[in-house]
Amino acid sequence: MRTALHNLVKSTIIYKYDLPNAVESIPKTLFSTENDKCYSIANEQDLVKLIYNSIIDYSFNEFDFTERELEDLHTIAFQERVRYNESDSEASKLKYGFFGEVLLHCVLKLFFQTNTLISKGYFYDPLTKGEARGYDAYHLIEENNSVGLWFGETKFHINYTSAVNDVLKKIKSSLSDDYLSTNLLAIRKNKENLNIQGSKIESILNDWNENPTIKIIEELKQHSINLIYPVIILFQQNPSGYNESIKKIPKYIEDNYELEDYDLSIPYSVFFIFIPVEDVKKVKKEVLEWIELKKPLI
Repeated sequence: MRTALHNLVKSTIIYKYDLPNAVESIPKTLFSTENDKCYSIANEQDLVKLIYNSIIDYSFNEFDFTERELEDLHTIAFQERVRYNESDSEASKLKYGFFGEVLLHCVLKLFFQTNTLISKGYFYDPLTKGEARGYDAYHLIEENNSVGLWFGETKFHINYTSAVNDVLKKIKSSLSDDYLSTNLLAIRKNKENLNIQGSKIESILNDWNENPTIKIIEELKQHSINLIYPVIILFQQNPSGYNESIKKIPKYIEDNYELEDYDLSIPYSVFFIFIPVEDVKKVKKEVLEWIELKKPLI
């Protein structure tokens, strides 16, 4: 991550506490296998600046930066790496996925020290002009003989209920051998753009390419590879305050959902990252204004 962007993330997104939180009597969510993480936004204007500037890092691998100027990459990103169409209505633009996906990328990189396996921008198709399908981030952490695939999800809505519903209505398919295999197939098709040359996962993808009959899930199991599924929920903060905003979510999930068995053969972890925002619509509208004005990059 670029130094200027690293510093902006660090000063804008502030860690508050883990869930469960005994002091505030807030449990972690029913679906979380690890502690949930709660952050606040120090300054919404800086959040706008962060989203606007991190589009490059979300759209391209770091080795691409040496070949083009940042301004050129920013322009190219909106042409062929993220969904953005000047002729779309404001209502359509406010639903774009990149608002949350770029923040997922930044949070994973800074707070969890992940490496980008491949930037999500490689999966966008300019012909269809739709949101790129699949997980919202393709990161990993490779340590010693183990690899964690940090394949995450993000929702950035005004109502936390709609954000949670969007995630949980598809969590069973997201945590399945079939969905994971399909996403790895998409990565294999883009293996020349992998950001981690020489990694264990690259070796497995190369073997799979040479022998398509390989059962990829069995290869992941054999090489001690697990899936980490972080879910960022950005939502409008409740007028009653930060803690009350956080407290409502685990309760809502417990009241409306039940755990299911997942069709995933490799070990997995699930946790939520909650980030209340004072005015979701205002933040998104200002980002769109910055895009239209082509504001200078940091």
